Amino acid sequence: MAIELRKVSAGERINLSKEQAGLKKFKIGLSWDVKEGVVADLDASLVILGDNEKMLTDDSIVFYNKLEAYSGAIKHSGDERSGAAEGDDETIMVDLSRLPADVKIMLAVITIYGAGQSTPVTFGRVKNASVRLYNGDTNQALYQFDLTEDASRGTAVEMARIYLKDGEWRFTTLGDIVGTSANGLEDIVNKYKR
Repeated sequence: MAIELRKVSAGERINLSKEQAGLKKFKIGLSWDVKEGVVADLDASLVILGDNEKMLTDDSIVFYNKLEAYSGAIKHSGDERSGAAEGDDETIMVDLSRLPADVKIMLAVITIYGAGQSTPVTFGRVKNASVRLYNGDTNQALYQFDLTEDASRGTAVEMARIYLKDGEWRFTTLGDIVGTSANGLEDIVNKYKR
């Protein structure tokens, strides 16, 4: 029986342990296109949080400048600056079986850095921003969430939350604006730092 990609809307909650029984590895794929004439670098990151919803350590984030954590249990594909890649621009692979017990929440975020711009480059100048969740063993796309125009004024958007509740991993789509500064990644770190 073939599994079809399911499009989900903001705020939708999925119990991965039930809907995807046996899932031990997943991949988050983030993609976007920049509108013509816009110069900006978009970045995918995964912020790792504990029960208190704060970063476990001062560097509990996997992003373009720190490509892995927990001895490779979380791995980032590397920085894609143009947004011109076919399919996902950046991906992050997570092996749930290798995560430390204190990892309770992982936030998939997209941030924008408009280097040298006089005003921040916002998501209003980006199109087709989306997050996909894949089975990490089969590379089968399971769920897709497309960012709406509601985030057009932000430079940092929380796309999805993967969290442990009652011993089961769950996935919630968000689309929440976290930052509006010129460097959206700084806004993310400031919100979740210990």
